Amino acid sequence: MIYSQVMETGGKDMSANSKQKHLVIFQPSGRRGYIREGTTVKEASRQLGVDLEGICGDKAVCGKCRVRIEEGFFEKYGIESSRKHLTPISDTERKFSNLQQERSGYRLACQACIQGDILVFVPEESRMEKQVVRKAATDRAIDLKPALRKYYVEMMAATLDDRLGDWERLQAELSREFGLSNLTIDYQALLTLQNVVRQGDWKVTVSVWMGKEVIVQQLQKVSAVKIAEFVE
Repeated sequence: MIYSQVMETGGKDMSANSKQKHLVIFQPSGRRGYIREGTTVKEASRQLGVDLEGICGDKAVCGKCRVRIEEGFFEKYGIESSRKHLTPISDTERKFSNLQQERSGYRLACQACIQGDILVFVPEESRMEKQVVRKAATDRAIDLKPALRKYYVEMMAATLDDRLGDWERLQAELSREFGLSNLTIDYQALLTLQNVVRQGDWKVTVSVWMGKEVIVQQLQKVSAVKIAEFVE
């Protein structure tokens, strides 16, 4: 013998509370949960903690909450998703998508109501950017790694007894003072190097950029000559 039980609470209709729930998965966030039938996709996103764009209060005016409903069985997620698991697309929704997008499964999250299991992909333009809350300023030690470093060197002047070339002399001083080595010089820079070091009385400032490009500056004047590249 089968008995049926009717639940009544103060004469109120309880049909809304007995509605079936369906599995809803949002990608790429991976948020998932069971949502009551008849709930909009936008409301489902709120319940599952997925932030969707939207500035019209779910009135289908801004069109910023567009999502794509995937079609087929997805073994990885254990879900049979179908675009038929939503209420039919309305004329209002069609204002925000063309025929190709409609066929691809795009819907307005604030208008499409859930009637079955769905896998929802949220395009980048429909994802709400979270605000960054700045913390109070604190004193922190920061290891600076500038792209440009300057090195001041004073070279021994060339004599008849010390015939070392200008470039070799500069290389030796950079290596001795700062550990810079394996430097090369291009031909055009080599032609100007002699005048630069002598005009600076054998005192030059070498600026090394990113450990690759070296600039020689005359000490008293604002002039620069590219002289070398750092060889890794």
